[in-house]
Amino acid sequence: MNNKSILICLVLFLISGCMSGKIPELTKGAMVFPENVLGKIAMPDSGDTIRATANITIDSHEGKYSGKMALLLKMPSYLRVETMPVFGPADFFLSANEESLKVFFPGEGKFYVGKATRENLFLFFKVFLPLSDMVPILAGLPPQVMGGSLSEQIEGRLYRVDIRSGKRTRSLWVNPDDYTLTKIEDIDDGRVTYRVTFEDHVVVNKMPYPQKIRIEVLEPERARIDVRYLYLNILSDGDMSVFDLQTPSGITPVFLD
Repeated sequence: MNNKSILICLVLFLISGCMSGKIPELTKGAMVFPENVLGKIAMPDSGDTIRATANITIDSHEGKYSGKMALLLKMPSYLRVETMPVFGPADFFLSANEESLKVFFPGEGKFYVGKATRENLFLFFKVFLPLSDMVPILAGLPPQVMGGSLSEQIEGRLYRVDIRSGKRTRSLWVNPDDYTLTKIEDIDDGRVTYRVTFEDHVVVNKMPYPQKIRIEVLEPERARIDVRYLYLNILSDGDMSVFDLQTPSGITPVFLD
């Protein structure tokens, strides 16, 4: 078979693949450097705040809780959460930032104040994650990469980027069609500490956000959070006071630390 015949056969093969609706799997030649992949899925520096409402289910050894909540997220470590009960006023408020964690239970008259450590967050969310991981995850983004070596591989139709630092490895699975993050797995000394999956992405202000997030924590205690976003919006308001609850009048704070 001459070169011209080979070329014709190759073209017919590619056309038949397109006509069948099958997308060829990625090949090594199609791979890009992991730094480029990370750059495409990283949150750009901006003062934007994500406002959302979501149905959230928390399943831990203490039991199962489900409810509708309002959230405000701002990179890298700012979070505001409050419940949205069907009847009556909100019965849970939480604010977290790089300096503090504050939680208010109006029905109990309790106002907790402490540092935004993973130990203190665990008391209320039942997942052992630092705030700097939780906020990006809730926005469908990878936590900030703090050094380490990068490696790449192809798994089916996804890019996989592994970030290694000492005994810790964080793996990211990325859809190359739109550079959306589909999965995160965090491994410490050979043990999976947590994994996250992202589904049903929707574009808001030209940025894709997942409408479904599942956070599974395996270490030190098993727990799972399912987040189903009902509404997502981007605010350019730079008001940071919303991420710092004020002590209610007549309430004596309970210090966590």
